[in-house]
Amino acid sequence: MRRLLALPLTAPLLAGLLLLGGPAHAATSSSLRTQVEAALAGSSARSVAVAVDVDGLGAVDRRGSTTPLPPASTEKLFTAETALRLLGPDYRQRTELRTVGAQYGPLLRGDLYLVASGDAFLTSAQLDGLARSFATTGIKTISGHLVVDDTRYDRVRRGAGWKSTWVPQESGPLSAMAVDGNQWRHDAAFLADPATPVLSKLRAYLDRKGIRFTTADARLGPAPTRAAVLAGVSSAPLSATVTRILKTSDNFAAELLLKEVGRVGRGTGSSAAGVQVVHDRTRAGGSVVDGSGLSPYDRQTTAHELELLQSSFDDLKTKLPVGCRDGTLLHRFCGTAASGRVYAKTGTLDTSRALAGWTYTRDGHLVTFSFLLSGFTSGTAATKAIDRAVVVLAGGTVS
Repeated sequence: MRRLLALPLTAPLLAGLLLLGGPAHAATSSSLRTQVEAALAGSSARSVAVAVDVDGLGAVDRRGSTTPLPPASTEKLFTAETALRLLGPDYRQRTELRTVGAQYGPLLRGDLYLVASGDAFLTSAQLDGLARSFATTGIKTISGHLVVDDTRYDRVRRGAGWKSTWVPQESGPLSAMAVDGNQWRHDAAFLADPATPVLSKLRAYLDRKGIRFTTADARLGPAPTRAAVLAGVSSAPLSATVTRILKTSDNFAAELLLKEVGRVGRGTGSSAAGVQVVHDRTRAGGSVVDGSGLSPYDRQTTAHELELLQSSFDDLKTKLPVGCRDGTLLHRFCGTAASGRVYAKTGTLDTSRALAGWTYTRDGHLVTFSFLLSGFTSGTAATKAIDRAVVVLAGGTVS
C-alpha cells in the first residue's frame, strides 16, 4: 500500500508543526487524517465538515461530510459548473439595439429598443461602443421612443433571505439590463428599477454622436419579436465569465448567471428556475437557494462538493483562484508548501468559512478537498485552520 509522508512545514506555519507533533514522518491515510484534524484544531467552530481524497490513497477524511452547512461562496462552484455544462464554454450574451421602424435616409421612423442580454460585465464604455456602432447606420434622427427591454429575466432584485443591506453592498440590484455591475447608482429608485436609468446613459452617448430623438421620455417594455437588429455588443465567452466570477467571487454576476441558466434550461429567467436546473444537473444535496451562496438558506455537504469537484476538474481547475497568486487567494498560502499549488474557491460569511478545490502533494499526487466551518467565535481563526489543513496536504508525498 502506498503511504503518504508528511514533510516539514515552512517557518510561517511553525505553530502548525507543533500541532502535528514534530518532524516529518511516514504517515498512512489514517495518520494523515489525524494531521488534518490537528491542523483544524483551534478553529473555534462548533460545526466542522471535511471531505478529502488523495490520489493513491482514496478517502482520507470524511468528518461530518454528510452534514449540510452554509457553503458561502463555494456555492458558486455549482452555478458555474451547471452553466458550463448547459450553455457551453463559448456561449455569449449579446446586448442589442433593435427597431420595427423604417429608415428613410438619416431618419428612423419608430421606436429604438435597447434589448438586455443579462451580460453581468457590460460596461459604460461598451454601451458607448454600442452607440458608436449604431451611428454607422447613418441614422441621425429618431422619431420615436427610446425603450429598454429587460424581459429576459424576472424583476426580482435580490436573492431569497438576503439582508436588506446586501443590495447594493454585496451585489447590485439584479436585472437583465446590467451596466457596471449595477453599482453606478445607489438611490432607492435605481435599486427598484436599474434598467430604465440606463437609457439616460445611452441617450447621452447617442447625442454625442449627433443622433437625436424627437421625444424625450424613456420607456420600459418588450421589443416586438419581429424587431430588426441595428447594432449589438457581445459578452466574453462563458469560460472567461466563469473564470472572472470564481476568481473574484462576484456575487452579482453569479446571480445573473443563475437566471440565465433558468431561462435556457427551464424557459424562465428566474433564480427559482435556475436553482431547479442546478439541482437537476449536479444532483445538489442540501438546499440551493441562490447562485452566489449569500443566502442564509443555502446548505451543502462537503461530500457533495467533493463529488462535484471530482467530476469537474477539467472545467473548473484553471478558473479558480490560485494560492498566493491571484483572486481571493492572492494573500493566502504565501511562503508555504501550498503557494502556487492550491486551486480553490473561497467562502466567507459572518457565520461560515469554506474552501473547496485541489492541491498537489509534493510528489505530484492530486488532492481534492472541501472544508466547511460554521458557528465560530473567530472567522480569522477558522480561515487559518483551513489553511493549515491544506498546507498539511500540500506538504506531503505519496510513496
